Amino acid sequence: MRSITFEMPIKTVSEANCSEHWTKKATRHKRQQWFCKLFFERYVKNIYLPCVVSMTRIGPRILDDDNLRFSLKWVRDEISECLIPEKRSTYLDKNGKLRHIKGRADDDPRIIWQYYQEKNKNYGVRIDICSDS
Repeated sequence: MRSITFEMPIKTVSEANCSEHWTKKATRHKRQQWFCKLFFERYVKNIYLPCVVSMTRIGPRILDDDNLRFSLKWVRDEISECLIPEKRSTYLDKNGKLRHIKGRADDDPRIIWQYYQEKNKNYGVRIDICSDS
């Protein structure tokens, strides 16, 4: 059994009840995904599927279960892209630039997702990935 744990200093909020300007949301999403990719490439080596991914949201207040899932949506999308890069889709935008479509790999049945949360004055996300191989 192979297990890897890392913690990212990012703030997650529930996207379901959020009424921020779209540029603020987009900036937060990009920051979350950038941290996920950075930490994943640095700490995660040779994780094979099937695996169990446990995500623990750390923050000053506890969210209910559906808002917890919404708050970790962008983290989940990026981790699944890192685990299964061959599911990444691309398209050409109207300016001819190649764009990536994320969020296609998180429905793979070989990844089991678990959600947890801890109360702390600082924000963060702890990722635990366990693989049998």
